Amino acid sequence: MAGQIFPHGMGTFFKECERSQSRWSKCPHPYKIRYRDTTGRQREEAGYATQDKAATRLVEIHQAKKGPAKDGNTEAQEIAEMRFKDFATRYISNRKRGLTSNTVDQYEGSFRTQIYPRLGSRRVGTFTPGVIEDWLNGMELDKVGSASQRSAYLVLKLVIDAARHRGAIAMDPFLDVAPPDYMPPEVTIPTLAELNALRDAAEGDDLRLVIELMSGCGHRNGEAHAANIKSIVAGDVYRINEQIHGNRVEPAQLKHRKRGEFREVPLPRKTHEFISYFADTYGADRNGYLLVRGNGAGSPHIQSYFYGDQTLRWRWRRCLERADAGTTYKLYSLRHYFASNCLTHGIPITDVAEWMGHKSIEVTYRIYRHLLPGSLTRAAKILNERL
Repeated sequence: MAGQIFPHGMGTFFKECERSQSRWSKCPHPYKIRYRDTTGRQREEAGYATQDKAATRLVEIHQAKKGPAKDGNTEAQEIAEMRFKDFATRYISNRKRGLTSNTVDQYEGSFRTQIYPRLGSRRVGTFTPGVIEDWLNGMELDKVGSASQRSAYLVLKLVIDAARHRGAIAMDPFLDVAPPDYMPPEVTIPTLAELNALRDAAEGDDLRLVIELMSGCGHRNGEAHAANIKSIVAGDVYRINEQIHGNRVEPAQLKHRKRGEFREVPLPRKTHEFISYFADTYGADRNGYLLVRGNGAGSPHIQSYFYGDQTLRWRWRRCLERADAGTTYKLYSLRHYFASNCLTHGIPITDVAEWMGHKSIEVTYRIYRHLLPGSLTRAAKILNERL
C-alpha cells in the first residue's frame, strides 16, 4: 500500500488494495486520506471516489489548520485569533435582542457546563472535525446525559457557524461529525382516576387552576402560571401568548416564539368552567392575570407578584403526597395527559404538535409515538377497504 504524499506535511492519499499505485484509477476501491490535525493526532478518512476529491479534501484540511487566508479580511483574521469564549460571549450578547430569556438561559447553561471548560480557551480559527469529535468523546467519558450533549452540540454549532460565515474558519468543523442522538425517555402519564385524585388533593384553587390548564389545554408550567382571563378568545378556544419563566416576576414571550406571537388551543368545557369559577371567586388584576399575590391560595405572604416555578413545585409535591399517588409524577405529566387524551381519541398528531407548541412535529412524534402502537395496522385495514 503506497501513497501519494503531499508537501509540507499536508498528508497523503492511498488505497488499501493489492494493485500498484499506477493502476489505482482502474480499481473500484475508494481512496483514503491520512493527515495530522491541529493537535498533532493522526487522522484517517475514507470514501473518496477519485484522486482529485481526496486531494481537494487534504488541501481543505491544510487550509483550515493554517487559518483564514491573509486576504485583507481583517474581521475574519481578528475572529480567527480570538478565544472561543470571547467570541461566543460577544456573539450571544449581540443576538440577545432577538432571543427569548429562556433561550439565553439555555445557551449560557451549555456554555458554562459543557463548552467553556473544554473549548473556551481554544482559538476560533483552529476548530476542525477532530476537535469536535474529541469534545463529544469527552462528554461521553464524563457521562453527560444525551439531552445535555445534544443541546450543547447545537449551541456550539450555532456559534462556530457564525464564525465560519464571517470567514474565520475555512472548512466546516462539523463536516462528517455525527451529532449526539437524543431519544426522550418514555413519559409517565396519570390515569383519569389519578388526575381526579390530584384535583381533590390540591391545596388551594390556584394549584387546581394550573392542573386544569395543563391537563385540559396542554399548557407548559410557565404558561399556566401566566393564566389570563382575557386569553379566552372564544367559548372553546384559549390563546396562549405568554409564560412566566423560572422565578422571574413578569411574563415573557413563549418558547420558540417572538413577543406577540401565540398559539391557540382547544378549551374543554370543564376547564372553561373552572377558569370562570376562579375569576368570579378571586378576581383578576387590571391586565386579566389570575395567579397573582394570594389569589386562590389564602397566602398573602407570597413574595412574587406572579407565581414562580419553585412556588408551585413544592406545593405540587405536597399534592402528590396527599393524593397518595403511586407514581411520583412531575407537574409536566399533566401536559402529557393532554397529549395522550388527544392522540388516543384520534386527533391528528399534526394538530397536537401545533397545540403543544413543539418546534417540529418530529418532537411530538418521538415523545408520543408509543401512544399510537396500532396506527400501521389500522391504516392497513382502512386502505384495504378501497383496494
